[in-house]
Amino acid sequence: MKKERKKTCPKKIINWKVVDELLEKGCTGVEIAGFFGIHEDTLYKRIAKEFNIGFSAYAQQKRAKGDVLLRKVQFEVAVNDKDRGMLIWLGKQRLGQREPEKLDIAELAGSTINIIKYADKKEPKNE
Repeated sequence: MKKERKKTCPKKIINWKVVDELLEKGCTGVEIAGFFGIHEDTLYKRIAKEFNIGFSAYAQQKRAKGDVLLRKVQFEVAVNDKDRGMLIWLGKQRLGQREPEKLDIAELAGSTINIIKYADKKEPKNE
């Protein structure tokens, strides 16, 4: 009996520079595989073979580089362009700055509020 040979498709060429750029921009393995017209498992296996590292670790390295580039540009826009919105956002994210809390009058409905003003601006001593 003659064995049937399995037909194989020609090996798809993967442009690793494009893969790196897409990972830096936050694309998933499924999206990148679709971009190249291959199954995601094929992409993962080819990365393991080409770079001797798993897809997750490889993707994490590339995404980290993209995060650094994004932070760098955000910081430059905030500082160099004096972008008020970006400065506020970075202040909140990096410096823990917050908007002052506002008192909601609706929450106080039914409550009694006593406001006492002291002429000398000192609180009385407890006796």
